[in-house]
Amino acid sequence: MSTLSSAPDCSMAINVGSSSIKTSIFHSQQRVDININFIGLESQVVKLKFQTFPSRENETYRVTVGDDLHQAAAVIMQKSRTVLTELSWPLPTVIGHRVKFAGFGKAVEPFTAKLEAILAFNDYLSSRHNALCLEVLRKAYALYPDAQQLMVRDQAVDDISLYKESTTPFAHDIIRRFGLVSHGYHGLAIKACLRDLWETHQVSPFNGVICQIGSGVSFSAVRAGNIVYNSMQFSACDGPVMHNRSGTQPPGLVLRLLKYGLNPQLLSSLYNRHSGIYGLASLPSNSTITVEDILCNDEYKDAKDAYLSANALELFKSVSAAPETCSYIFSGGLTNKHRWLGPELLYRARLITSDRRDALITQLQGTHVSRASDGGISIYLVDIDEQRCILNACQSFDERSAPDTHYDAICEVPGTSIGLLKEGRAGWGNGHVCLLHPYSDFPFDSRDLPEAFIFHGPHRSQFMMRATYARRHAIPAIFIEQGTFDPESWVDKKVYLDAPTTTVVTL
Repeated sequence: MSTLSSAPDCSMAINVGSSSIKTSIFHSQQRVDININFIGLESQVVKLKFQTFPSRENETYRVTVGDDLHQAAAVIMQKSRTVLTELSWPLPTVIGHRVKFAGFGKAVEPFTAKLEAILAFNDYLSSRHNALCLEVLRKAYALYPDAQQLMVRDQAVDDISLYKESTTPFAHDIIRRFGLVSHGYHGLAIKACLRDLWETHQVSPFNGVICQIGSGVSFSAVRAGNIVYNSMQFSACDGPVMHNRSGTQPPGLVLRLLKYGLNPQLLSSLYNRHSGIYGLASLPSNSTITVEDILCNDEYKDAKDAYLSANALELFKSVSAAPETCSYIFSGGLTNKHRWLGPELLYRARLITSDRRDALITQLQGTHVSRASDGGISIYLVDIDEQRCILNACQSFDERSAPDTHYDAICEVPGTSIGLLKEGRAGWGNGHVCLLHPYSDFPFDSRDLPEAFIFHGPHRSQFMMRATYARRHAIPAIFIEQGTFDPESWVDKKVYLDAPTTTVVTL
């Protein structure tokens, strides 16, 4: 596949959340948006916005798909095909899909069966975002079989992890064995906010906190334009309380749930679907009440207060990572619909006084006002266009810059490690990943163990004793069949290895 050097004749950007699908079709400087919201509630809203067609009226109507992700994907993707036919537009040649929890890799790359398997594997982290992504992808394959389907990672950073081992309070062998690395998320929104701030207000580099508040919520501290903290750490429910996600809760709460008989298989659903502001309001996840309703209705005052206080706490945590902060960006559906929300969170986080809160709220009353300032504190409201971000990422996609990656392996011992690849005895020791052929020296020295093992040979059975040794010492290990790639070309290179998803990437 050749490099995308310019925008294709017709392209599509798909932005899947945990309860929405936002789709935009671009053709010859024209654009149509097709969105579905409130997936999981009793009924859903579908909106068509003909952005560049003055003669066409926008459409809004309701459907009933409930919690059926397959049906939700079918409604939107089939509608996209209908709209293309009505407008006499060609079928898209490129479709970009925003994804989270896809593991480490290039910012943009073509979907493969292995990448789809990794999305499915990581769905437990994603508040069903990955499951909905895969349903949309399957429908896109069926309706647009000739389009190039590109995965656009929504990571806050392109590095291995935003969270370093020096800040993770577990021993090295635990971090390695259980893969405790994480990127932080809402990366496309963060980048869009920073770009908008420059284009609209000529602010660059930005120092402050970016507050993304919609169905998903995250707070990110930024220093000199670089992200140094993101509240959505290891899963979609990390950080603040959200609409149907619990946010970060004390580990003791999980221990009690398990001790009192909760099926461990239900933990992810409880944290990601049956909690959050709906839990605070004692509403079922499939009710007819939206988060906007809860924030406006006095009947749910206690739930609203608890939700705002939980978010304010996460905002305070973010400020502690950038203590000189005096600028705040608020983006996401809730902050643009409820313009009081940003100043209220700053007040609850004890970052401003009540008088300053009221002054900022007053300044933000106009619908076209995007900045308020009082007493050295500045608030920016940003209505970001993630669809355009997805498209821009697809246009910059270049396969030639991809790292060397290998997926065809078998997990012997799960875990995630990073190290310099060395063969045999030379691969022993901290900071090394040990490559072993059937004939390689294996010293069985438990005093100076490697970070991980890669077994490479004609048959797994040739490594039975060595795999048992790795298992006993909880060292991540994979087997790669001889002939599928040449591991010698990776010797003396730093590699990232994730055994459960059988991924090896050269860095």
